[in-house]
Amino acid sequence: MGDPPGSGEPGFVRQATAADATAIATMQETCWRHDYSWPESIFDAVTANDAELAWARAVIAPPGPAHRVVVATRGGEPVGFAGIAPCLDTDAEPDTVEIVAWEVLPAERGAGHGSRLLAALADSATSVGARALSVWIAAADDHRLHILRSAGFDSDGAHREIAYDEPAIDEPAGASPVTLRQIRLRAYL
Repeated sequence: MGDPPGSGEPGFVRQATAADATAIATMQETCWRHDYSWPESIFDAVTANDAELAWARAVIAPPGPAHRVVVATRGGEPVGFAGIAPCLDTDAEPDTVEIVAWEVLPAERGAGHGSRLLAALADSATSVGARALSVWIAAADDHRLHILRSAGFDSDGAHREIAYDEPAIDEPAGASPVTLRQIRLRAYL
């Protein structure tokens, strides 16, 4: 299912299918390479086949009803994707769903795909009884912060540091892992 014919809409959001797994894995890597200055070893750690298989499983056999993946399209071609799952944060309310993925190709940003993906995730979350959505994002990601705040998300004060790589044995003493400082935002549905 692509963009509605003659609608004049710049994009469309639909449920992901197994046929989207390759595109989702490619978009994820493209976005991460664009957005983060990580060493190549982090990207090399996950093969394209592993990522495709993981996304195919997420779409074909989600672990539960609150696990959903949606794809944004332009002209029928995937340009972004997003996913939700039950929130596993220890301080989360039981009816909170977490946005676990939310990516739009860099060349497609600013065309409304991110907002459409958020709206689709909110609809999916409400359909399974969720009353809140939470998301962890890089603290310095002003673009996503703007979209999220425009959609009614607000920081709840939580933050964390994610380590993506352990220093190699041959690295100099005191070398530290690659970390990403994240903040958590929440919106009530």
